[in-house]
Amino acid sequence: MFVSIVIPTYNRRNLLKLCLRSLVQQSYPEKRYEILVIDDGSTDGTLKLLRKLEKKIPNLFFYRGKGNGPGSARNIGIRKSEGEIVFFTDDDCELPKNWIERFVDFYREHPGVGGVGGYLEADDKIIKSNIFAEYESYMSRLNYGLGETQEYIGGFETPAGGTGNMSYKREVLKEVGGFDESFPVASGEDADLKMRIILNGHNIAYLPVKAIHHREYSLKDFICQNFARSVGEVFFKKKWEKTLRANKDKFGLEMKKGFLYRLIMDFRFEMILLFFLESLIKRFGKLRCRSEL
Repeated sequence: MFVSIVIPTYNRRNLLKLCLRSLVQQSYPEKRYEILVIDDGSTDGTLKLLRKLEKKIPNLFFYRGKGNGPGSARNIGIRKSEGEIVFFTDDDCELPKNWIERFVDFYREHPGVGGVGGYLEADDKIIKSNIFAEYESYMSRLNYGLGETQEYIGGFETPAGGTGNMSYKREVLKEVGGFDESFPVASGEDADLKMRIILNGHNIAYLPVKAIHHREYSLKDFICQNFARSVGEVFFKKKWEKTLRANKDKFGLEMKKGFLYRLIMDFRFEMILLFFLESLIKRFGKLRCRSEL
């Protein structure tokens, strides 16, 4: 099975090198996958790096984006791709050596699924030493069960779909028209794609396969990321308002039952504090976004 990997990038030259290094070291045969990097207008020497690497890596190809964000860049990658399966990751992610192999094996074992994804978090050493990385990991496990050993196939409630560690059948992506490029921030467009794929009758699968996220994991990053997520959530819910209202239980958008109870009973003060800070940031972002709509 021939597959494609699509990576949008913007001014992350050094992180992109780490990402590409993990992809050229895959256990999957080199001749059976291609790596497509879409540079969205970088000014940090990314293009120079890609021109250099393209001569050394036979299955690496790069294209220029339109400067319209990662959704648009991914759509360019989809159009240029030739793989039966299209994998997505980000330029600040590092993938395990068996990433392609695990996902492809699952597609072969479950030919009915439309997409297969894993989870994303910091390196274990960073989680132990950085409170923001620890919080991300803690909340993912508490609310979604990410990192747990079981595989899962289902609908929108499936804890996969984030484009740092995701894949879809190319025919499924063409069927729904790829990513919606109208989202104003780099957030929400992956959930929107997932929604359209589910509504078209396809299931997606979660595998406990971790991609390492090389984020900054600072207070500034925490604030910016949650603000962007709140804006993406407003646009997502506005677009799907009628569908969500009619199918509240089906799409599992709310936190799992008993989430707050478990959070409080764990009695980890620093996690509770960050949870309320996150809630305040998102509340502010939503109010500001709605006032401008």
